[in-house]
Parts: sequence; structure tokens; C-alpha cells
Amino acid sequence: MSRLHDMMDELEEQRRKGNFRGAENIAKLEMKSYELAGNTPYFNFYRGLLWYLYDFRQEAMAYFNNALLTEDRDMYFVHKFRGVVHLENGDYPLARASFEEALGATEDRADIVSAMNGLANAYMRSGAPARAQEIYREALDIALDADLGELAETTLANIGVARVNQGDNEGALRHFEDALRLARALGDDRGTRICLNNLAGALNNMGKHEEALGLFDDALGYAGKAEDKYGLRVIYCNIGYTYRMLGDTSKALEYYTLALGAAQQINDREGEALAKYWIMVLQKGEERAAAS
Repeated sequence: MSRLHDMMDELEEQRRKGNFRGAENIAKLEMKSYELAGNTPYFNFYRGLLWYLYDFRQEAMAYFNNALLTEDRDMYFVHKFRGVVHLENGDYPLARASFEEALGATEDRADIVSAMNGLANAYMRSGAPARAQEIYREALDIALDADLGELAETTLANIGVARVNQGDNEGALRHFEDALRLARALGDDRGTRICLNNLAGALNNMGKHEEALGLFDDALGYAGKAEDKYGLRVIYCNIGYTYRMLGDTSKALEYYTLALGAAQQINDREGEALAKYWIMVLQKGEERAAAS
């Protein structure tokens, strides 16, 4: 296994924990090391990765396109991240092509399952849900056969999200519950947090806001156990949304403020912007109500 593969495992672990600065520091140190060694292709990859982490996608893609990596299976990561950037930019045909290239660059089953989830996401977003479901199912079979528990959880959750996007919240609940059972069997606190959050989101979509709040509260406990700071930010935002749906502006502001603090603590720029937006909207609503 190459050094890049080890570093990417560590970087993704830091991101899963919500330690975005830690992930950025890994990329910075690796980039500097390859720069000093005069290894331009690997410098380009980590430079592109940093731009991606900073949410500068065009700049990231420019460096990924010049990262012609030579070590065993390393081009997999170039293709995969190009797919991720294309997906986030809404360039779905290019995303599909990049994830297909990633699949052709590895024989590692964990890598395959990860790229297949990205490919299925691209089909889902481009309006091909049937093809997306086929790929998710195939990825799930591979994950279960290879005893890749956390990737099986992720795939089940993605199937559930796809069901939500199709308006099938009842169907989504079944997949989220399957993922939750697997997470608990594995003793995966972070995975349990994600599954509870997904279940609560589906219940919110069905208008069952009080039930959703109970699951969000459970999810907070698991996020704390897993030291999942990013998860805390996500749940605080979702609780704020739920109280908005219940018409409780005061409680909504309370939780969006908690979300803002959590986002700032971990340098989560997207989460910070979301929390600030809803705090502003809710405060202006209170001002108008007071003035009327």
C-alpha cells in the first residue's frame, strides 16, 4: 500500500471526526514534503486537495489534472476527487466518467465500494434513479461480502437518501433502520449518529417533528461519545430547522447559535454560513413581529 493511501485514510478519518484543520494540516505537510523533494505530480495532487478542502473547486481541478501519480493505485484518488469536484459542480456526465476511471484504477474492494457510491450519487443527481439503485445494491453486496461494515452502513444510508430524494420517506426509513442496526452491531458511535440523524430527517419530511426531536437528541449523545464535532454542528442545525417547523423561533435561534459555535470551532465554513443565515433570518423575523 502506498504512502498516499495511508495519508488519505488518516485525512478522511480526521474529516469524519470534524477535525477539518487536522485534515488540512496533513495535506499541507505532505504537499510541502513533495515540494522539497521536487516531486511535482504528488505536489500537484496535495495542492489540489488543499484547494478542494478550502472549497475552491476550479483551482482544485487544475491541480488534479496535472497530478500524474505513479505509485500503485494512487491514480485512483486523482480520478475519485475529480469525480467529487465534478459532482459538486453539477457536471454529472464528467463525474460519472471520473468515478468510472477510479474504478478502473483499483482492485481494492473498499476503494471500489467508495467509488461506486460516488458513481451512484452522480446517476441519482442526473435523474437516473433506477441505475443509481442498481449500483448502490452492487456496492452493498461487495461491502457485505468483504466485511466492510462502515462502508455497508454508508451505502445503506445513501440508498435511504436516494429514497428521500424520490419522495419515498417510508422506504427511506427501512434502509436507515437497517444501517442503524448495523452501526450498533459494530459499536460504531459515529455511524449510529449519522443513522439517527437520517431517520429524524425522514420523520421531519413526514411532519413527525416531535418524534424527530427525540431521535436528534439521541444522535447528540452519540456524537459526543464519538467526539464527532462536525456531527454536533449538523444535528444542531437540524434541531434548529425542526423548531422552525414547529414555529418555535426562540428554540430555533438557540440551536442555530450552538451550530454556529460548533462550526467556528472546527473551521466548518459551510456550516458557519448556514447557521449565520438562519440566525439573521430569524432575528429579522422577531424584529418585524415586535414592530407590528
